[in-house]
Amino acid sequence: MKRGKTRALTETQYTLSGLMKQVEAQLREEVRHTYKTYLEHLLEALREEAVGRPRYARGEAEKPPYYRYGYRKWKSVQTPWGPIEEVRVPRIRTGGGKEVKLVAYEQRLVALTEQLLLGYVGGMSARRYAILLRELGIGEAHPQTILRIIKRLREEKERWRRRPLSGVKALVLDGVWGKLRGKGRRGLVVLSAVGVKEDGSHELLDWVVAEREERASYERLLTRLYERGLHEVELVVADEAEGIWQAVETVYPEAKKQVCLWHLERTLERTLLNELRGKEKRHVQEMRRAFRDAYRKLLAAREKEEAEKALEGFWKEWGARAPRMSAALLWRKERLFSYLELPYEWKEKVRTNALVENLFRHMRTFLRRYPGYMSRAHADEAVGLYVVGMQIHTQCGRRTPYQLQLNFNTPP
Repeated sequence: MKRGKTRALTETQYTLSGLMKQVEAQLREEVRHTYKTYLEHLLEALREEAVGRPRYARGEAEKPPYYRYGYRKWKSVQTPWGPIEEVRVPRIRTGGGKEVKLVAYEQRLVALTEQLLLGYVGGMSARRYAILLRELGIGEAHPQTILRIIKRLREEKERWRRRPLSGVKALVLDGVWGKLRGKGRRGLVVLSAVGVKEDGSHELLDWVVAEREERASYERLLTRLYERGLHEVELVVADEAEGIWQAVETVYPEAKKQVCLWHLERTLERTLLNELRGKEKRHVQEMRRAFRDAYRKLLAAREKEEAEKALEGFWKEWGARAPRMSAALLWRKERLFSYLELPYEWKEKVRTNALVENLFRHMRTFLRRYPGYMSRAHADEAVGLYVVGMQIHTQCGRRTPYQLQLNFNTPP
């Protein structure tokens, strides 16, 4: 008997992959069930917050803006663990009987869009992406369906780039370099413009892909902003890239000009080190620290008159110790403290191009997923993907139930 049982067990074919598939199928079913339960609880909580009173409550002093209105069902919602079906969705209505949507229905989660575009722009075909979705258990998708989604998002990106502009008080300009695929090929630079509004908020306005930071490229970028309604700005902030100020003078001649004080500090420090070449290392380090302390005192000024006095003190201290570096600073005098002429509390925000640098810091992380640009058109598409992805992340990834509830504070 023992031998027979051993033979039967030996003849049975067990594989690790087969067992794992069974475990995965069971886990997926449990996760989908839990996902559906929590989703329905969250939707119910959103309705309770929107209505703002217990069920069957009567005799309130003020007329409530919303009423419970039964339930509806979503047939299918795609999740990373597979589809969940028959989701119970609560409904609300106004006092006049008009139904108000609690949550906009999406058959496929919007958070998947960035990854879809990422794969497509990175070189993955729509057919391969459809196969990948099926193998991951996310759901069936015909390649033409994926292409339609990509086309719609491209159209949304283009509409975003053509939207009218107004209320922008300052422009911050800078460029980020990226490599081209293939050995020995020069890279491309993405020239971007970030606008700052009167309340201090800022946003990316547009970008241009070019082979170098030249006047014609920056002029093309600024002209596009002008054609969209941005006919004047109070201040333009940029580094000292080739031709940038010539382009600004052509499109926005009345705007005040502000050199990026962070980049300028690096330029002046390099000039100082060249002047100190051949000196003792200890002496060089002492001079370097002293220069940084003196330069940052210039940035501590809150008014332009105070800044100009600090500049005079800087010249008296450093004019003889490092004449070339001091002369380089005075040569830029007209572009040093233009930001202090702005009547806004946030004016210190635009004394450097840190707004664009922070944008580029995240963009560089994003673009590392690519082996390099294939062309200028591909680079433009990749940056557009980044913008769309950031908007999706803001709309979907960072939204909380409380933020969702804010949409119901004002009755339609």
